[in-house]
Amino acid sequence: MKSILKGDLRHAGSAFVKVYPMAYRRIFLHWQLTLFCIFVIISAFFLDAAVYSIISGIKNDLVDSLFSFGRWYGNGLPTLYLFLGLYLVGLIFNKYKLRETGLLIFESYIFSGLITLIAKSTFGRFRPYTNKGDFTFYGWNLSNNDMFSYISGHAAVSFALSTILASTTSNIYMKSFYYLLAIVTCFSRIYHQQHWFSDVVTGAIVGYLISRVLVSIHNEPESNF
Repeated sequence: MKSILKGDLRHAGSAFVKVYPMAYRRIFLHWQLTLFCIFVIISAFFLDAAVYSIISGIKNDLVDSLFSFGRWYGNGLPTLYLFLGLYLVGLIFNKYKLRETGLLIFESYIFSGLITLIAKSTFGRFRPYTNKGDFTFYGWNLSNNDMFSYISGHAAVSFALSTILASTTSNIYMKSFYYLLAIVTCFSRIYHQQHWFSDVVTGAIVGYLISRVLVSIHNEPESNF
């Protein structure tokens, strides 16, 4: 078991070295898709006020409960629970696939979370509840939570988690269900006045991209678990 833990730590370190260069490589290789994503993100900025007005204006108990779940799904706790549960069960009972999925969940959380943290600190965008407008960016900020709007960490974490879970099954309905959880999380952030539409769109793209790259890294022939 000790050698397995060392091997997994070594692989996590290797993934850290590879994940960002591979992500950038994919961005340039699949330039048509990259241009489409850039178009979607830019368009989302111009839809921020309209989408915020529509989503935040929905008020009923069912929607409130649904979006409360979405907020929980993207806050990191489900990621932590699944990582610990799957990884420990896989480790104790020597179930390779469970252990690998647990490790993937952990890596996707760390690596997508790092990007969102850098973006939040760099752009300094005010959250919707501050009522400072949807195009208010003040730049470098390390401590003021009111200015941590761009990009959405919940969106990145939820899409990273859902992408890893979707990669474990070929069932289209299960894949759709996992992504639906992430979509609910994204809209919950707008509903709770924490993020603009462009924040969650960008976060979703980041989480998806990082997770897809991590799955590719784990599928490399030299990956040793």
